[in-house]
Amino acid sequence: MSAIKAVIFDYGKVLSLPPTVADWEKVSRRFGKSLQEFQQIYWGHREELDRGTLDNPSYWKAVGRDCGFEVSDAEAEQLIEGDNRQWTHVAEDVLAFSRDLRAKGFRTAILSNMERRMLAVMREKLPWLDEFDAQIYSCEIGLVKPQPEIYRCCCDRLGCLPTETLFLDDKKVNVEGARRVGLTSWVFESAPDPVMQTGTPEITLGELRTQLLGVR
Repeated sequence: MSAIKAVIFDYGKVLSLPPTVADWEKVSRRFGKSLQEFQQIYWGHREELDRGTLDNPSYWKAVGRDCGFEVSDAEAEQLIEGDNRQWTHVAEDVLAFSRDLRAKGFRTAILSNMERRMLAVMREKLPWLDEFDAQIYSCEIGLVKPQPEIYRCCCDRLGCLPTETLFLDDKKVNVEGARRVGLTSWVFESAPDPVMQTGTPEITLGELRTQLLGVR
């Protein structure tokens, strides 16, 4: 760990808390699907949305079609607002860890597959985003994890080599993509998530504090 100079955080389920079971049940019931059925449909068009090639109302209309429902413009706006709300609960202990890293001289960044409407809400609601040395959001650069270029872009903005950088993400596929570029990377979750099964956590916040900051 002595070679690590920078730590890159994913946003969803790393710097933020996961949506609750009640959050997911509310929207899945609206579309007449079980939690796991809805998860498949919800994420099915998400890459286009996060890349910026699909707008939010069109995304929710596509989700509706896949569920056998027609989504009106007004309903799409309600769904957008609800989705923004369920993804903007801060993981305060992880945010505190990022601040402690900065105080010890580490550079920090956010690297997230993120869509435009949610990013606008985050920037309005979460002023601490600007504490990070770099912020890379997929919708602003047209790249999504696990494309190798997005990790290289983040390292360049930090002024660090991939081999000097640690990346934390809740999704195993994104962690594996970072490792292929040369970053140290682990599957990490801010809190246990019984709904979205995206990868078995490989490290805890306590272990990160011990390895990077030398504290328990």
